[in-house]
Amino acid sequence: CAAAGGDCDGILFGRAALPPSFPDDDPAPTLPIYVTGHSSLARRSVLSNALDCFKPYSPARPGTATVGFFSSRRSAWATRRPSMREAAVARSLSKSLALTHPVVFLLLAPSVASDLSIHSFDHRAFLLVDSRLVPTSLTIVNVGPRYRGQYQCHTFAPESPMPWLPPPPANIGEQSTEEEEMYSGMLRRLERLAQEAEEGNKRLLRQENKNLLGRRKFAWLK
Repeated sequence: CAAAGGDCDGILFGRAALPPSFPDDDPAPTLPIYVTGHSSLARRSVLSNALDCFKPYSPARPGTATVGFFSSRRSAWATRRPSMREAAVARSLSKSLALTHPVVFLLLAPSVASDLSIHSFDHRAFLLVDSRLVPTSLTIVNVGPRYRGQYQCHTFAPESPMPWLPPPPANIGEQSTEEEEMYSGMLRRLERLAQEAEEGNKRLLRQENKNLLGRRKFAWLK
């Protein structure tokens, strides 16, 4: 959505699974829904049609389940609640996919401080319950495997891997030599420009002296 000219939507991928039960756990059943990937759609017409009905969308990776969708708003002063269109898309998505869990909807919008000194991003989560989008809690988990146990993410598996970093140059010595040659060339050019400027100042000074001498001779003749 960073390349989009305005508001944009996207699909959320993940899974819903009950965590392992322990004797000292809360007896109330919970159904955590893990969002492990997403796909951004630059145009809203890709997600829904003119009647706000969900268009079937094929995930990028086979076997990936759709758990909901998100909407990203450009304006920092936009409302922080779902619109009528987003509620209609959520109901259509629930009917189209026949999910066994509520549809997840994430609302994203920039957050700006009153003095414009701090820019952050505000996110809110909703679940489709009885045809209504109801606010729900959202926990952001560090994707590192060392920290997943602290958040009871027993079935978490990232669907969006981190991109590979570009490999270092094969020969660092050659790169250093090229940079040194470029730097030396820039210094030689600056020195040449300084010499040309100095010569220009000398010519200008000689011309001013000639003009002054000519004015004195003209005044003496008078």
